[in-house]
Amino acid sequence: MLRFPAYRLFMLLIFVAAPVCAQRDRDTYNVGPQSFEISGQVRIAETNEAAQRVQVRVERFTGGTIDQMATDTHGRFRFTNLPRGYYRVVINTPNFRPTQQDADLQVLFKAFLVFDLVPQNSRQLVAPAIIDVIDARAPAEAREELIRGREALSKKGYEKAVAHLQKAIAVYPEFYEANLLLGTAFVDERDWGKAESAFQRAVDLKTDSPAAVLALGEVYWRQKRYDEAEKTLLEGLKLDEKSWHGYFTLGRLYWDQGNIPKAGGAIGHTLQLKPDFAEGHLLAGNILLRVKQQERALAEYQEYLRLAPKGEFAQQTRELVDKLNKAIVENKK
Repeated sequence: MLRFPAYRLFMLLIFVAAPVCAQRDRDTYNVGPQSFEISGQVRIAETNEAAQRVQVRVERFTGGTIDQMATDTHGRFRFTNLPRGYYRVVINTPNFRPTQQDADLQVLFKAFLVFDLVPQNSRQLVAPAIIDVIDARAPAEAREELIRGREALSKKGYEKAVAHLQKAIAVYPEFYEANLLLGTAFVDERDWGKAESAFQRAVDLKTDSPAAVLALGEVYWRQKRYDEAEKTLLEGLKLDEKSWHGYFTLGRLYWDQGNIPKAGGAIGHTLQLKPDFAEGHLLAGNILLRVKQQERALAEYQEYLRLAPKGEFAQQTRELVDKLNKAIVENKK
């Protein structure tokens, strides 16, 4: 049986099916005095190059697409003339992991977001997108250090990233985004203790942040502190019931504990929210194999191979599929 991977932490990478609305030409936008705006840039994480012609979708926080557009040659996008409110910006493009960020336009008029796209089968430990609008109270020096830290992290410069982010926090201790990203930097270094401290600080600064709560829950899981991990992950899922990654982490936790029924339920939620998540099908196959559902397990393994033919565990899965096919034929004789 395959041993499921200790999968990489990345926050709030969510795909929610939604009707596609007509695309507007961004050049026709006119920003009035009471309009709200979300703009940003999309880059390829491994090369730091601009991601051109990538579809970006803006949704109401409660669900439902408002608008979408393709990035320009510099990887930029811009949505204007938005009413006051909470928004979610989603990118789901072929060959890259889905990602999203939230924007709170209740107080601020503008939000600028930066996305780093990660190839679907990449094994790179990269920083997640910073969620929410960067704190407008943060001094310019702190914001600059945050940007430098983010860039260093996208290039695997973990020590530099930590140094920049710690400077940002030293300048502005209440910097939620810097604490959140610092925790991710420590995750990339697999320093779970320091990651826990940073994420806990982020939770203290913003108790209603599903990103911080779910990240803290995953760090507890990685430290095998299962009771704390379960409690925290469930709290995070109450804040964001559509977090497929939150359910996936919960499923891995139950799998580690040998609680197959709960693991199956959590992975079922994962695949309902994100049916094209290859690793979810892999764990589903393992769960079904554990309860001796060979044919159903085989279907899940085949779906994993269809979605990730060159994935990290593709070769092992192919070998297992061959064994299962032979076993199923023998059982039918």
